Amino acid sequence: MKSLKFAILLIMLATISSCSLSKANAPKAKKLRHVVAFKFKPEITTEQMQKATTDFYSLKAQIPQIIDFEGGADVAFQKKNGKYTHCFIVTVHNEQDLATYGAHPIHKAFSKSVDPLLAEVMVVDYWAD
Repeated sequence: MKSLKFAILLIMLATISSCSLSKANAPKAKKLRHVVAFKFKPEITTEQMQKATTDFYSLKAQIPQIIDFEGGADVAFQKKNGKYTHCFIVTVHNEQDLATYGAHPIHKAFSKSVDPLLAEVMVVDYWAD
């Protein structure tokens, strides 16, 4: 009976180890990052910038193609005359999802609302592991 329990335990451990190794050796799926940097116009208030940031963050809950979102104000933008004041990273699975995100009516409405506040916008898309 002890040898049967021991054999079962060994089989279970071998199975767990095998599953762990196969996951460790599996290639990671690449993700597409959509980086957006804003330079707000000088006359735009802190409250307007904060609202635009909050509105941008809200897209994650409303557009299913977004799998991750992060960003915010440059930590020193008020102390320097930098090129951009805010930077955001939207993560999607692939180029089709990026196109769907870009064409989404909620994204278009956000863009329309924030465009008048901006002096400049920079966008870069890249693949990440």
